[in-house]
Amino acid sequence: MGTGKSEVGRRVARRLGMEFVDCDALVEERAGRTVPEIFEVQGEARFRRLERREIARLSRRWGLVVATGGGAPKDPANMEALRRAGIVICLTARPEVIWGRTRAAGGRPLLAVPDPRARIGELLAERRSCYAQADCSVDTSDLTIEQAAQAAVDIATTVGVDLGERSYPIVIRPGALDEVGPLMSRAISGRRVAVVGNPRVLQLYGGRARESLAACDMEAVEMSVPAGERQKSLRRLEMLLQEMLAAGLDRSSGVIALGGGVIGDLGGFAAATYMRGIPYVQAPTSLLAQVDSSVGGKVAVDLPQGKNLAGAFHQPAGVAADLDTLASLPARELRQGLAEVVKHGIIADRRYFEYLETHRKPLLARNRSVLLHVVRRSCEIKADVVCRDEREQGLRAILNYGHTFAHALETWGAYRKCRHGDAVAIGMAAAAKLAQRRGWLSAEEAARIRSLLAAMRLPVQAPDAPGDELVRIMAADKKARDGKLRFVLPRAIGEAVVADDVSAEEIAQALASH
Repeated sequence: MGTGKSEVGRRVARRLGMEFVDCDALVEERAGRTVPEIFEVQGEARFRRLERREIARLSRRWGLVVATGGGAPKDPANMEALRRAGIVICLTARPEVIWGRTRAAGGRPLLAVPDPRARIGELLAERRSCYAQADCSVDTSDLTIEQAAQAAVDIATTVGVDLGERSYPIVIRPGALDEVGPLMSRAISGRRVAVVGNPRVLQLYGGRARESLAACDMEAVEMSVPAGERQKSLRRLEMLLQEMLAAGLDRSSGVIALGGGVIGDLGGFAAATYMRGIPYVQAPTSLLAQVDSSVGGKVAVDLPQGKNLAGAFHQPAGVAADLDTLASLPARELRQGLAEVVKHGIIADRRYFEYLETHRKPLLARNRSVLLHVVRRSCEIKADVVCRDEREQGLRAILNYGHTFAHALETWGAYRKCRHGDAVAIGMAAAAKLAQRRGWLSAEEAARIRSLLAAMRLPVQAPDAPGDELVRIMAADKKARDGKLRFVLPRAIGEAVVADDVSAEEIAQALASH
């Protein structure tokens, strides 16, 4: 109480284009009494039951910013419902500040005691462990309502990648393209910036990037690359490097990779190799790039023998994931990103997987609040793995779940027969079947994985590809070690391990029988 939840919530909702709901106001409306009257006439226990009912209802909706009462987190059912529904931010303040605010407002049933100031301290102590379950907190003691709202928005829409001197933010919000200029200005001393994208993306969003750079006194030099995976080649990389040289870029310059995963990989690799490396900013415009390829610093091009066989680790100076760009994404392209989203739930977060099961319809409908939560949570999962294993010496390999199958399918089809997300979905279904056949994964959970992929309108059956050819391609995959194929296999939803003893026979069975 007294931390500004209602006013801050209203302004956060306005900034994110969502609907604001005050839980206490809903309780009052349904009960036909004010909160103080409910406490006085029916008691706190009755109020808490009404509060629990409203929170359960609200958690099944989307597109909301909800302000709860200060005591709501005491009930484990409330916290479970809230955390399943989205991001939980705890507003707090020093006891003397809370006393000053609540005394001015009046009408606080829990402070109707002889020593209200002491009671505030007691309540904070009692609830400390409950409040600690929030995803993050904001101390509003010395902030205006506007400042507190901005802090909440920043927390809700920013994920940090903590890599020491190479740390960077991932900004996830509508309008995030406006951040490419500020992100770049903190990374370079020069003025010239190459903005790399395909013709369609440059037409749609190149102007936004130019304006953001111009506002930071930088000049954009647009460099157009044809669309398609086939552009991730050494030949196209050389052409892009030559264009950067002709444009007068030097070691004080930077690159903005504006587009999907192909542009992010190609533009990032160009930045990693030009003059032995210059800074770059990822500005992903596809869901696939926003939740996966833009984060972690892996940049590469393909060779005829397979995907991403020539590349580098080169962390960006920042990522600007603008949710508004997803509105122009064809439905099929949106689904390509959903494969990586589902992957994150399978390998690292059972609760997130369950969220996807219950929110698949608004996700497919591109509900803004659901997209914000999904992109943010996927970026959190990937950032956590990257921070613990930046160069894929161990843990980071779990991010390749489904990818050994997928890259073989893509290479077999010359990047024309099977798109990346579709291939990853097929690969995840096959890997789940393989894990089930080994007795590592229950039949029920393997079925849930297939069911969610299918509900996301992704394929789970491999095309008519020759198994021996796929195994041969897999043997050339960069994930193979000492001639052994390495697969990421789920042991349960939310837990995955790396197996390096998978036989060709097992691979064929997984592809043929699922």
